Amino acid sequence: MEKVEMTRDESEKIHTTLRTVRKHLSRIHHDLNNPLSIVSGNVQLMDELSKALQVGDDFEVPIKDAMVAVEQLTGITEELLVLRNVLAQLEENSD
Repeated sequence: MEKVEMTRDESEKIHTTLRTVRKHLSRIHHDLNNPLSIVSGNVQLMDELSKALQVGDDFEVPIKDAMVAVEQLTGITEELLVLRNVLAQLEENSD
């Protein structure tokens, strides 16, 4: 692969952009993860209460659906961190 030479200004612009994108990814992860943790805790509480109160199967499916959705969203937030780390490696390698 042919290496492309950049000017100092171009290189600094790329570093600044990568840092900005990484910061945004971290903020988005944080902003999603906090309410997601609350939802997860409440769904777990509903699951425990429905079992303790023996409310029957009417709540089992919706609670399990909510748990699956929380797991899916948790996976997406983890992907944001992976992307952030990839960008950090790109920035390090571009020096």
